[in-house]
Amino acid sequence: MGLSPMMKQYFDIKEQYKDCLLMYRLGDFYELFFDDALTTSRELELTLTGRNCGLEERAPMCGVPFHAANSYIAKLVSQGYKVAICEQVEDTKEAKGIVKREVVRIITPGTIDIDEATSANDNLYLLSVYITNKTSSIAYADITTGEFTALEVRDDHDNEQIISELSRIAPKEVIYFDETSSDFIERYSKAAPETYINQIDESYFKYSSCEDILKSQFEVTSLISLDIQDKIEVTIASGALLLYLMETEKHASPQIKHLTLKETGLSMILDRATMRNLELLETQYNQSQKGSLLDVLDKTHTAMGGRLIKRFIKEPLNNSNAINKRLDAVEVLVDLPLNRANIVASLKHVYDFERLTARIASMRANGKDMVALKTTLHELPAIKDELKHIDAPLLNEIFSSLDDFSSLEELIENSIVDEPPFTITDGDLIKSGYSTELDNLKLSIKDAKAWITGLEAKEKERTGIKNLKVGFNKVFGYYIDVSKSNLPLVPDDYVRKQTLVNNERYITPELKEKESLVLSAEAKINSLEYEIFKEIRASIEPYIARLQKASASVALLDVLTALAAVASRYGYVKPAVDDSNVIDIREGRHPAVEQMIGEGLFVSNSTLLDTVSRSMLIITGPNMSGKSTYMRQTAIIVLMAQLGSFVPCESAHIGVVDRVFTRIGASDNLSYGQ
Repeated sequence: MGLSPMMKQYFDIKEQYKDCLLMYRLGDFYELFFDDALTTSRELELTLTGRNCGLEERAPMCGVPFHAANSYIAKLVSQGYKVAICEQVEDTKEAKGIVKREVVRIITPGTIDIDEATSANDNLYLLSVYITNKTSSIAYADITTGEFTALEVRDDHDNEQIISELSRIAPKEVIYFDETSSDFIERYSKAAPETYINQIDESYFKYSSCEDILKSQFEVTSLISLDIQDKIEVTIASGALLLYLMETEKHASPQIKHLTLKETGLSMILDRATMRNLELLETQYNQSQKGSLLDVLDKTHTAMGGRLIKRFIKEPLNNSNAINKRLDAVEVLVDLPLNRANIVASLKHVYDFERLTARIASMRANGKDMVALKTTLHELPAIKDELKHIDAPLLNEIFSSLDDFSSLEELIENSIVDEPPFTITDGDLIKSGYSTELDNLKLSIKDAKAWITGLEAKEKERTGIKNLKVGFNKVFGYYIDVSKSNLPLVPDDYVRKQTLVNNERYITPELKEKESLVLSAEAKINSLEYEIFKEIRASIEPYIARLQKASASVALLDVLTALAAVASRYGYVKPAVDDSNVIDIREGRHPAVEQMIGEGLFVSNSTLLDTVSRSMLIITGPNMSGKSTYMRQTAIIVLMAQLGSFVPCESAHIGVVDRVFTRIGASDNLSYGQ
């Protein structure tokens, strides 16, 4: 007894994706078989069934509806599984024998972009690492936004700096291959056990392949255009990441338009323990945002602003000119509360610009995404109008980067209905007046639909059956529903179509004729609307780079207005930041603690440090007297100043600090040699 043709196809595909849970499309379900079914039924608490497969025993099987699969996939991926999506890739009506199927996508923790698995205020980074004896290189990308960054660190013999970088980036997935990286990966995985570590084949890290994919991705003839022509390790780390994305996505990633080469030393070094001890993003007590520095500063109104302010907190600047550029912008926004309020009013209507643009670029956007983009673009002129009257270098840059997208907004307004459905294949997407061909098709069935709409009232009157109903479903089409108690009143021209427990369903020759006309035309209408929608979506491609630039600027403006709002609300002051060796904080306060205990209850403290006569302070006192709070407060005020925020004190003079170490109490990581 041999395998059935369908199961033979399944095994042939599964053989190529042994490390994945294979979701195999059968009609309206994704089915999993054998070990994959056992694993999935256990993890998702699904009922395990069986299917005849040509073997002596039935194949274990479980499935999920394809239209609701995202939530199931998100749960599996969050538990560390890779999921391969296997779709039907030919029309069942045209298939000879078994329908052709292929894996169209592999979803991993670093490549999942479905809403159920992505937090609006968190980046979703996939990171590749390539380490040699002299140089460590990483590249990381967020496919939900199109961000792509590479970094090179030289002479980092113990990999301390590169581990700090990964702790700050917090990737969802790390890919690597070589033995040199193994020690590094082992150290990092202990420090960040929540990260999915994925050892992939060495072929991804071959220089020639990496060079070719980078040239292809960015449409350049030489790596000189990317400023990495002499950076072998950066080329390999970046290329390997793109090759991995090509393998998992099954196509290029058109939302990735730029490679940003990040320089080391431009931001303060903060290791994982320091970020945890200072409670920058969450508290140590219950891992809650409430009570953290992020909780104090995050008054943003957009998702991308929420992501950017986290990055500001994790990457305070080291360059005094860049810091003061941010501080000057915040100062202007503090001094102009009316302009700031008008900007905020517009930001409240801005959707997740970055992710919308990425979805459109990768051809995954639906009608609702397009309408959200239109709504967002509508707010940009009002934002520009407010910035036009504000003079600060950073705000002027934001003003210049907000292009005129009126033609794109008009295109979406004229083509996509105001309340489109989630699916893009079932029609009701395109406005009347946009396509003459589509309008003519809809007009051709207008009379037939009107006839069907009026049929129920007409048949009630003709037959005397008061509870007669005319209905429709996708399986049986149109029908006339009659309860069994009224069967004696059914006319001779009714033809039985379906028998139910308490009802009979009929059709008439004329209804069948109208049904044939309507269903045939509706299939053509839905198909045409889908093609028109794809054309509209593809026509946005030339705008992608400009949209990404604008979305980055809107995110920055959102963060700057948030910092200004915090400064105004809590009475923070502008710090003086320079390249001196002095930290002079007068009557400083811990920003999070003073919010938690109530206004006016925090006892302020001053701090004076330099590198000559006051390079160390020894702080003494009994338990619970505030020593740790004072230490954290000093570090946080310095950090706030360097990220571009006003600070909680009477005055502050901050000489730029390149690194903060904080090890407090029992949180010391002695087991890792710290």
